[in-house]
Amino acid sequence: MLANFGIILLVLSPIVWGLDRKQVVDYAVKQYTKLDKTLKIGSQYPNDGSPESSTWRTTPGVKDQWTAGFYPGVLWQLYDYTKNEEWKRLAIKATDGLYEDQFKTDSHDIGFMIMCSYGKGYEFTANETYPKVIVTAAHSLAKRFSPIVGCTRSWGADYVHHLPLKGQFLVIVDNMMNLELLLEGWRLSNNQTLYDMAVSHANRTLKEHVRHSDYSSYHIVAFNETTGAVIRRYQGQGYNDSSTWSRGQAWLVTGFTMVYRYTKSQHFLDAAQRLANYYIDHLPADGIAPWDFNVPHDKHPYIPRDSSSGAIAASGLFELYGYTKNDRYLKTAKLIVESLASSRYRADGNPAYKLPALIVNGTISGPNAQKGKSDVALTYGDYYFMNALKYFA
Repeated sequence: MLANFGIILLVLSPIVWGLDRKQVVDYAVKQYTKLDKTLKIGSQYPNDGSPESSTWRTTPGVKDQWTAGFYPGVLWQLYDYTKNEEWKRLAIKATDGLYEDQFKTDSHDIGFMIMCSYGKGYEFTANETYPKVIVTAAHSLAKRFSPIVGCTRSWGADYVHHLPLKGQFLVIVDNMMNLELLLEGWRLSNNQTLYDMAVSHANRTLKEHVRHSDYSSYHIVAFNETTGAVIRRYQGQGYNDSSTWSRGQAWLVTGFTMVYRYTKSQHFLDAAQRLANYYIDHLPADGIAPWDFNVPHDKHPYIPRDSSSGAIAASGLFELYGYTKNDRYLKTAKLIVESLASSRYRADGNPAYKLPALIVNGTISGPNAQKGKSDVALTYGDYYFMNALKYFA
């Protein structure tokens, strides 16, 4: 089972802090019981929502989405925390709705779709039908790999319509997280090609997306698809091309830590630590990152936070502590989760808030983007918040 493969000491011996995990899980049960009553489970999947709305914006399970796997992932974690068979039933139904995603070759986010649903289901139940789905999905993702570039393609060349992208091969930092599908596919099938693709992608990301002067990062690297050469490095969801989008940095921290879990290659662990140090060095006092770490305050008096960045980073930092025993990672992860569990970030922390979510104050993209993209609930924020709770007794 997955749980036996990832040797994370904190899971085996949880640490007791001031946060009462049972109270937070009870809160999650309350919120998701409300949410489930608003959905057609198996065909509607929460994506994002305004905290003042009573319903989420949803997506279908297969077409035109990248986030559908996070909702069944929360349900699986509720089952794991409560052992209530009703959550298992709902998780199975929501997971079943993603069955066709295993055949998708038009999205790198198949990793999120499958590993957060079928992957979590296999971790908690050892359902013998789930590994086949995971392996099939891994081979689907592998079709996006270019041996010339050394990466799996993130977006198609026509994705960003205002840029001249013909002949370009776009790779985003988020894609580090989807390597888990290739690596789990390798573990389950012993197909070395899947492993080699994941390692190649991680190495190329480390070389091209990371600024080695300080271990900050770019969101997007455009490669020449015929030569593999770098055409441009830039931000898609960050402030500008020289800034660091905080959720992208969190994806890298957690992604390189995950790749180390499978490969045990020291240079991936070293990279995760340097990326984590940058992230921590730029946090505000409560540990919840701004949308971008480098937005000038004199030009932007209001800089939205991104609770989803914090939840993702906390998950990665807890695991990273398990491998390094660096107390700085443990203390920061603890601070982030306790802040997210406070009234400032909880979806019931404001009397005007009605959305059945767990945490709010997430930012999809920056304040210059279209209205409604900051201070929202995000399904991946809820998922990684729940994931981080496993480290609390």
